[in-house]
Amino acid sequence: MPERVRQCRLGILLLCVLATPAWPEESCEALPWAGEAAAGQLEAIPAGIGGELAGGGVVGRLTTRREQVFDLTDPTQDNALFRLANGLHVLTREQTIREQLPFLLEGEDFVPLELVEAERVLRSVDWLYDARVVPVRRCGERVDLAVVTRDVWTILPTVSFDRSGGESSWSLGIEDENLVGRGETLGFLFTEDVDRSGYGAYFFDPAVAGSAWRLNLDAADNDDGHRLNLHLRHPFRSLDERRSLGLRLTVDERIQPLFDAGDRVVEFRQQLHSGELQFAGSTGRVNGHVRRWEAGLAWWDYRFDRAPGPLQPAELPDDRSAAYPFVGFETIEDDFVPIPNLALIGRPQDVHLGRRLSGRIGLSPDTPGADDGRVIFEAAWRDAIRPRESIILSGAVSVSGAVTTSDGEAENVFATAATELHHLQTDSWRFYAALDATWARGLTEDVQLQLGGDLGLRGYPQRYQQGDRRLRLRLEERWYASGEPLRLFRWGAAAFIDAGRAWFPDDPDDEENGWLANAGIGLRLMPTRLPTSGMIHIDLAAPLRTGGRDVDDLQVSVTLRSSF
Repeated sequence: MPERVRQCRLGILLLCVLATPAWPEESCEALPWAGEAAAGQLEAIPAGIGGELAGGGVVGRLTTRREQVFDLTDPTQDNALFRLANGLHVLTREQTIREQLPFLLEGEDFVPLELVEAERVLRSVDWLYDARVVPVRRCGERVDLAVVTRDVWTILPTVSFDRSGGESSWSLGIEDENLVGRGETLGFLFTEDVDRSGYGAYFFDPAVAGSAWRLNLDAADNDDGHRLNLHLRHPFRSLDERRSLGLRLTVDERIQPLFDAGDRVVEFRQQLHSGELQFAGSTGRVNGHVRRWEAGLAWWDYRFDRAPGPLQPAELPDDRSAAYPFVGFETIEDDFVPIPNLALIGRPQDVHLGRRLSGRIGLSPDTPGADDGRVIFEAAWRDAIRPRESIILSGAVSVSGAVTTSDGEAENVFATAATELHHLQTDSWRFYAALDATWARGLTEDVQLQLGGDLGLRGYPQRYQQGDRRLRLRLEERWYASGEPLRLFRWGAAAFIDAGRAWFPDDPDDEENGWLANAGIGLRLMPTRLPTSGMIHIDLAAPLRTGGRDVDDLQVSVTLRSSF
């Protein structure tokens, strides 16, 4: 065909296409909360509202509304300091938000439960204060979604002081938990605590080169040794994801102390080298349940030597090592409910009301060079119910440890049973109770089950009691304030009673080894413009038995916790 004729025919075809009237657009309807999402009014949108929309259709357009640290449209926040903070802060990138939500893809089936899960995923990262994922428009089969988030200030000096059980720890450093808006963490610090002091650095990348892989690196050079951890993994990023891979390597060399009544009584040098290669698959979400299986290879090697100083052990712990294949499983019931004023102040906490069961078992053979063969195991079960709107009751059981194949003896076996109760009395008042019991068998010389200070019983010194069984009770009446002083933090308070004991069965019931209890009051401060991984606890606790060694009439503790 001559070239001129071909050009003419192509031109006529193009004119026909241009002249053809466009198909009429599908009728679209705005959905509730679309206006609030467009305005970035995150806290005005109920958490988990997307899960109430009927299913069907496909995901349409996915947009992000990323709010700065301070809302300058609010006159109470529009000042020179907050404007400067916003100006210096690098807003989280849209791609960073999307990398957290690989299961919300345009054109995929629309599943309302995935919107609730997306909020949980975003609330779990420290560089966001809170998040909402909202259906904003339906056009036929397409459902458009908006992801609304608010950043926190993430580059800052880190100054931490922790005093609990009469012992002080502190650290000084600098970190950025959202490096140039990419969700990466980079930090450097100096730390001094009851066990050691030294310098450290850490890095976390949640999406290596934009992929599904995550990388954790941390290293420390301490006065008693050094530590290096590497963890590269492709995790289950959602309940519906089908595979996971992981590689972990650890080198940790330190001087390990043992304690009696809160005092160091023994010190020795400990070297740990360990690693794990893990593969896992999943059925995804099927009828509200997720089933996963795993297999892999793991190894660890403990070596002990004498440390300089007067606190010499009569005998060193025995060296031990294991290298073994393992298999495991996990089942998760998809039943999460966001509830404010629980573990957090003024923010929703994603409470799992479903069942979770997991287990793993491995066999380390008694090969030449190994100290013994072992069956290594761990298992855990947890469930929760909400018999009334105001009551949340949960229970958990776990067991872990090993059994040597040469003689069938237990080695560092721990079994724990625990229960928690939340009574939601009003929006501002909550009663909390927790009871847990731990039983241990075959403890090696380098392992202790301890109680006191931040391990329970806030009115007593750190590591005050030791044993092979432990019982702890915690009762708290909690108050959550509604304000946000200076637009920088939320606050609350608690009155509490702790009771418990750690003991060996042949211990006499004396002043140090008997049942202990304390009562106290505490203040809680939760930053709202800084990374959300911590809440400041300031507690005053008075022991109800003060006859033991080094027990003061009043213990003052300042600690950083992850929850109320």
